[in-house]
Amino acid sequence: MKYTYRDAGVDVERGETFAEYIKRAVKCPEWLYEEPTGYAAILNFTNPPIAVTADGIGTKLILHRKYGRWRDAAMDLVAMNYNDLVAVGAKPLAFLDYLGVERISEEHFEFISCLIEILEELGMNLVAGETAEMPGIYGGEWDAVGFCIGVLIQRPPVEDVNPGDVILGLKASGFHSNGWTLIRRILDEENLSLTSLSFDLLSGTRIYSETLKVLGDVKALAHVTGGGIVRALKRILKGLGAHLELKRRDYVDWVLRYVNFQEALSTFNMGYGMILVVDEEKANDVTRRIGAEILGHVKQGSIEIIY
Repeated sequence: MKYTYRDAGVDVERGETFAEYIKRAVKCPEWLYEEPTGYAAILNFTNPPIAVTADGIGTKLILHRKYGRWRDAAMDLVAMNYNDLVAVGAKPLAFLDYLGVERISEEHFEFISCLIEILEELGMNLVAGETAEMPGIYGGEWDAVGFCIGVLIQRPPVEDVNPGDVILGLKASGFHSNGWTLIRRILDEENLSLTSLSFDLLSGTRIYSETLKVLGDVKALAHVTGGGIVRALKRILKGLGAHLELKRRDYVDWVLRYVNFQEALSTFNMGYGMILVVDEEKANDVTRRIGAEILGHVKQGSIEIIY
């Protein structure tokens, strides 16, 4: 049997429709810097401008709770925000959190301790937040959302992406924090345990701090999150096509037993958590400096992905 994200309860197209509605409904102030990828908002009322974003762990948190993986959970929360800021050319500095819980318990203390530890390792600080006990809303589960603030270093000129540019990829540590409603559906329906897998399913999302070193040498950055690798590419290609050849990963091979290829492309990162586009003459240097892999190139036409 092949599973789909929609059947598991998540409709990506419906989410896109809602996001587009919000964009149309909101009146953008003059101090909002134009940022076409949508990973973060750049606020141009300071010098230098600041960038802000928000994201959460998602339903992966259910499994983190079950197996006591608090550091991985905290890493997911930080990374989902940190990587979005890096994608618009900003250095993350400050972090805020929101915990919506049924009742504050020991696991929340453990989670926050790990969150503070990871932020300090990155030279960041937890500066504010909110913890809300709401037993009428949260029954047995809880949610964690992060908000990140950074200073704009250099916005990648995504509008300069052209056919012939080289596409690089930075390896993911696993599925990161997207597609977990579908993954949990597979685990439940196939009666699979985490110990039966040959890889660490709950590994925390990789934090791509190394990309800050090459902001002056890239045309575009795409954090591969909701909508999978295809949506990430569409964010930076703006109607252009691409040809990519991806290396195999054990966890991607595993999920392809249960999900068809096109569904996987629009749901999962397919082994790469950050995509970079560079001029051909800079490809080898950037690859060497940050440990990236050359995946393919930008072209006219459609997006073609070989795995």
